[in-house]
Amino acid sequence: MSDTYLPDLEKESNAGGPYAASIKSMRAAGLEVPGILHLLTFKPKATDLLSQFTQEVMRGKSPLSPAFRELIATITSEGNKCEFSRDAHAQAAALLFETEGRVKSGKGQAFLGAVLQGDAKLTDAEWALLEFVVQVNLEAQDVEEKDIRKLRKAGWSDEALYDAITVCSLTNFYNRWVGAAGVAWQNEESSISSGTRIAKRGYIP
Repeated sequence: MSDTYLPDLEKESNAGGPYAASIKSMRAAGLEVPGILHLLTFKPKATDLLSQFTQEVMRGKSPLSPAFRELIATITSEGNKCEFSRDAHAQAAALLFETEGRVKSGKGQAFLGAVLQGDAKLTDAEWALLEFVVQVNLEAQDVEEKDIRKLRKAGWSDEALYDAITVCSLTNFYNRWVGAAGVAWQNEESSISSGTRIAKRGYIP
């Protein structure tokens, strides 16, 4: 069974490079290969730049912690019904929030439920920003300056708002990339494993 709808991409896994090496090692260990690795392997010049951009957006200097940025990616993926991305980002967020000492319940998809139940100890300002992210994700064209003023009043800087919008936008790219290419998890352990790797190593292979 193909890992994506585009089996010709999977042949390129033998071409070399860090993502291809990951595919080979996972197969040797009898592990499920996330289909996104084939997308990242196919055109390495482009995806090397994509990985660097993603690393900077998700782990670079920002008023938003890496944990909160992973939560934005989780909420965005949930809104787009992209289980692949939702579960991986949720696992990464769970581990990073635990590092911050803010939540210990839930992993993977269960973490989103923990957040919605208030277990992540989010501030009112963080809730307001997440509500804005939902608006950006589903109704970006309807965002008005008054929405921005409301968030500034809550204490968010323009840099924080820029970063939140960028994380949401980048996540949308990935959601559509993997969705249209047929990337999907075959079991929950795969998302837990991928999210754990993201939390520990970031987005550079």
